[in-house]
Amino acid sequence: MRRYLLSSLSALLLLLVASTGFAQGIVVQNPSAAPKISLDAALASVRWQGRVPSAASLGDKTPVVLVYASWCPKCNVWSPEMFAQINKAIQDKPVVLFAINADENTRGVNYALERNLIGPNIFHGDDPTIVQRMGFESELFYYSMFEDGMQTNRMQAGAYYKRPDGTQHYAIAREIEADKKGTFSVIKPDQSAGLKQILWPAELGGKLDERSLLSMRKNLDESLTNEFNSAIVDYLNNQIEKIKLSRSGTVPEQIAGYEQASKLANDFKSTSQGKACRELVEKLDEDKAFQDEVLAKNLYDQGRARAKSAVDLRRQMGRIVSRYPDSYYGQEAQKAIAATQ
Repeated sequence: MRRYLLSSLSALLLLLVASTGFAQGIVVQNPSAAPKISLDAALASVRWQGRVPSAASLGDKTPVVLVYASWCPKCNVWSPEMFAQINKAIQDKPVVLFAINADENTRGVNYALERNLIGPNIFHGDDPTIVQRMGFESELFYYSMFEDGMQTNRMQAGAYYKRPDGTQHYAIAREIEADKKGTFSVIKPDQSAGLKQILWPAELGGKLDERSLLSMRKNLDESLTNEFNSAIVDYLNNQIEKIKLSRSGTVPEQIAGYEQASKLANDFKSTSQGKACRELVEKLDEDKAFQDEVLAKNLYDQGRARAKSAVDLRRQMGRIVSRYPDSYYGQEAQKAIAATQ
């Protein structure tokens, strides 16, 4: 009963704050106070509208989770403007927004859709339990940014900064605009809106190979087809440059470049870039020292994943040290063993 009364009082207080404009200037929560919850865990029980990319498929994009409810009349007055600012902020940013309705009585995602919170990098769902899971004070318009798959902050999306002209700049839109962490693979700022719409699925883990390109080209007019072809060529050339740079990098960077070259060689067999990757892969496949590094890495990753205790970890790492003592991952395995002593 006491918990129920406290919850009711909290909701009433939030409604009163909302009735006076919700926020007078930005209210910044201490990022260190945010619960250390992963993106997968945060979204685990969400009921989604349509297909949604997995956390693993986001690549270097910055995930943002917005939680809202529809029961607050005063919030409903300013939420369309906040959604409009989010839409504008997110258009050309490597950011993915998960908009979650946490209303216990009004399920579904119509609230956000009817207010035009729509885009190729915006995904909708509902889940009344997400508020507690993410550590928010209520379902009234809170959000979190994620970095390296982990929640970093908790902030009020309806809080705002006052612009010089007196208009309100909502916190969530401002933070999305300021984000510098995310990166694109295929999309570029100077591309047309139509092309970006087509390429977003590829940015979110969608298949990108010669067969999928044929499907993506269907129903494109001539100008968009030319822009599309140019974007793919630029993407492949950029990947080639990254692979070349990896050859002079650390062992992990060299292996990552090798794996990317293998993928391009398989996915773009008939292109000049794919053929160049195939030549590199064949050369590295014959390099015994390099292949030992690849095998050592695989064992190292498997050992880390499988170990259930310090004793188990030492046993797993010991296998690598005995087989590949002079390799990079052999030395990393020795460090892992030493750390458990």
